[in-house]
Amino acid sequence: MKFREFYRQNKDKYLAFNNINDYVFRVLIMKEAEIDGNMSQFFIAEDKELQNEKNLLKNLERVINGEPYQYVVQDAAFLGRHFYVDKRVLIPRLETEELVSELIKTINEKYQKEKIMVADIGTGSGAIAITIAKEVQNAVVFGSDISNDALDVAKMNAKSTSTNVQFVHSDMLDYFIKNNIKLDVLVSNPPYINNIEEVDKSVLNYEPHLALFAKNGIDYYDIILKNSHTVMNKDSIIAFEFNYDQKDKIKDLIKLYIPNSTFKFYKDFDNKWRYVIINYCANEWYFVLSNWFLVTLFFLLVYFFNIYQPLLVRW
Repeated sequence: MKFREFYRQNKDKYLAFNNINDYVFRVLIMKEAEIDGNMSQFFIAEDKELQNEKNLLKNLERVINGEPYQYVVQDAAFLGRHFYVDKRVLIPRLETEELVSELIKTINEKYQKEKIMVADIGTGSGAIAITIAKEVQNAVVFGSDISNDALDVAKMNAKSTSTNVQFVHSDMLDYFIKNNIKLDVLVSNPPYINNIEEVDKSVLNYEPHLALFAKNGIDYYDIILKNSHTVMNKDSIIAFEFNYDQKDKIKDLIKLYIPNSTFKFYKDFDNKWRYVIINYCANEWYFVLSNWFLVTLFFLLVYFFNIYQPLLVRW
């Protein structure tokens, strides 16, 4: 059977299910008809035969039973690009698209021709890191994750999109602290859910819990902001996505750890508070102490070199 004929004959039957709308129905059909491209191809492409109608019926049943269609077709759209996804990574969300769009605009306004260092903490599928690498010139982009499974998916996406991103295994900031990497931009959409009852069953049953849940909801924001002085350059950007009810807690953390910074909160398409972009400014005392330490270390080295130089020459 040709794919448009299948669509016409079965549309009313499958759209009666809650988990299937017209868009999802067409995506699943296009997958089995091996039609690439955007949804317009459904109407203008040659009316090809379905490769395996039984497989299409099986996939429709999977979605009816609650499995996200992105996992079924192993593809998720993000800001005009397509990324491979499976159960090892979260499915990129529309809310995250909004954060990344605003962040890219902010980066390009602040850094025009400068080389900058960018890190996506908790990169998952790599959608954020890859999109920034594509849209920001002169950016050296890192994507870090504690999950090796997630990093495997991210590397697949970087290869398929021909994008240069350095994906590294790291528990939050550990890799950057250990390697003394200073960042101009840090973006993170970390686990932030602490109430399992508010999670949709399809998310709870299929998406990786490691990427979803945090003990008190703000654990990872606390870790990043508390240690931000070890990885951020003096005048830089931090951006977070967070849960709709966490704005005040995030604000308190910003004021606690980086009180000299300015910030702006944004609402998502559903009019819920969802992300923040911070113009990072560390406490001046940290930089004073850091510079004092370096200067002191330099003079100590000079002092000891002068003392021991005769001995070294004699030896």
